[in-house]
Amino acid sequence: MRKHHAPPGPLFSPVNIHHYEHATLGERAADRVAAGFGSWRYLGYQTAGVTVWLAINAVGLFALHWDPYPFILLNLIFSTQASYAAPLILLAQNRQADRDRMKAEHDYRVNERAEAKIDLLLSQFKVPQDVIDAALRRVEPDVS
Repeated sequence: MRKHHAPPGPLFSPVNIHHYEHATLGERAADRVAAGFGSWRYLGYQTAGVTVWLAINAVGLFALHWDPYPFILLNLIFSTQASYAAPLILLAQNRQADRDRMKAEHDYRVNERAEAKIDLLLSQFKVPQDVIDAALRRVEPDVS
């Protein structure tokens, strides 16, 4: 088993601990990148960056004008960003699907063990039906 740095935050589930400990450096990086792309902070930074880019290049703020309309350089940057982001996000989603599948299997095994224990307890407290019938006959008068 490989040793890695401490996981980010508490990982209470054995499935999460197992999944983290067996992740490669690239898989952990993909998880972090996907989490970053899926955040409001990233959306805010992206919006602010594009707004500044457009303001500088469309209006010529600060006498700068390196990417005139139709902003071909900005489109190239977005295309490059998307070509890297999409596979990383898909990799992270596949890892999440694997983690979900492992967790569901783990939960199923735990539920099976709990059901077996409950059945054992119920069998220990089960009263034979003939004893219940005899008690009911003593308590309730015969209505026939």
